[in-house]
Amino acid sequence: MAYRRKPYSDEDFIRIRDFLKYTLYQNPSRKNWLTDRWNFGRYFSQTMHGTFDTWPETVGIWEDENKEIVAVVNSEGEIINRKAGSAFLQLGDRDFSDDFLGELIDYAESTLALTTDEGTFVNVYADEDAFQIQKILKERDYKLLEWKEPMSCMDVAGCFKVELPEGFRIADANEVSDWQKGFAHGRAFGYYKNDVPDDDDAERCFRMLRNAPDYLPELDLSVLDPNGEVASFACIWYDDLNRIGILEPVGTIPKYRRMGLAKAVVHEAINKVVRMGAKRIFVGSDQQFYLSLGFKAVYYKQIWQKEIRLF
Repeated sequence: MAYRRKPYSDEDFIRIRDFLKYTLYQNPSRKNWLTDRWNFGRYFSQTMHGTFDTWPETVGIWEDENKEIVAVVNSEGEIINRKAGSAFLQLGDRDFSDDFLGELIDYAESTLALTTDEGTFVNVYADEDAFQIQKILKERDYKLLEWKEPMSCMDVAGCFKVELPEGFRIADANEVSDWQKGFAHGRAFGYYKNDVPDDDDAERCFRMLRNAPDYLPELDLSVLDPNGEVASFACIWYDDLNRIGILEPVGTIPKYRRMGLAKAVVHEAINKVVRMGAKRIFVGSDQQFYLSLGFKAVYYKQIWQKEIRLF
């Protein structure tokens, strides 16, 4: 069957979101992006990297004769401090020929590669059990990198007990400002080192995130210290079709680590989506913190890299 590529338009954001949800529902073994990454990448990451306006030009969408999406090739739009462009193949629940998968990889190479002083490189992410894609990548001289991208999961049947130190409390984004959230995010992830933010980048990112179609402020939680400062945070996204919650992002500022704050806010976030009907929780990490909460690593994405020779 022949598939036709179309350019991305604004209405395709929801169409692709739904494609990701329904593909997971029909065939979880595809291991496409979950809805948190589709939303967070578009509204937060691309705002941070300055690619919000240009990213749509890089998205490839393939449809069948009924104009149903069968595959998408996209990046997260991240370019700052990146040696290679990243390409993610989102595949529908169909059997694809080597030629068609090669067409997707051709698109990734021509559209998503990044050029630095070291050359022009592209990274293609592939499931560990995607042997057909791996074979094609090897034939194209891609090299398998050592690091992998994890996904962990935990089944949930009820709510957790949430415990906080005296004077601390949990609030959602209806109460906590984008400035507060942005400053805490910058300190938790190490790009703000001082007592005030170095810029307004993180604040702008959280302001934009509120525009994401699947963002709910009541699921964007922060632990506030006795002075009202954000000490820890966890945002969770809910996919009602698959009855799953996905954590993104989670962090704690350095001075409040090892106090149980992240555990408390993650548990409260999970409780929120359990009450909405969630049966499983995902997080894109295999850090010991999550394993200690009961998560288990369920799969990894391989990263295959190729230097693109420009003539």
